[in-house]
Amino acid sequence: MANRSKKVVLSTRIAPHLKDGLELFARVKNMKIVEAIEELIDVALESYNIESPLRDMDGRRGKVPVSTLISWLWSEDPIIYKLRLAYLGHQYVDEETFIIAAQVMGERFSGDFDLFEYTRKAASHRQPPEAKGIDIDKVRLEWESLTSYAKFVVSNKPLIVDYDDFIIMLGKSKKLN
Repeated sequence: MANRSKKVVLSTRIAPHLKDGLELFARVKNMKIVEAIEELIDVALESYNIESPLRDMDGRRGKVPVSTLISWLWSEDPIIYKLRLAYLGHQYVDEETFIIAAQVMGERFSGDFDLFEYTRKAASHRQPPEAKGIDIDKVRLEWESLTSYAKFVVSNKPLIVDYDDFIIMLGKSKKLN
């Protein structure tokens, strides 16, 4: 039986001519559609360059393929991957994830986990940011609350609510229900 745990489902609508082109590509290359999609995505990620958020040893950023940046930052743990991206800049994540990361970098989640330890090894010729340590177990434990908080903040602008106050409000709300 195939191990499907390493795959994710991607559901999308595309133009009919692109679907036909994809089927033709797969047929000509004697591949399954899924293999063809993966190959084409790999090619696109390898060929599209963006400015690197990590400086080289001379302090320059330069451009790198998207695939290279992913190889420096990716983790099978989606929380770690999202936090790494968010820490590097708001342009790499949605607004809610950026709000979550800002909370995680606060005193409440201070700990010993080095968010960029892997990145320092994977991108040894680059300078990852020096992020303060976080308590990754506490982050995982509160991830659902952090996500609810971020959604609340985004949908209730310009209201400003501290995360700790939000947690208190959640607790009171649950007691009432």
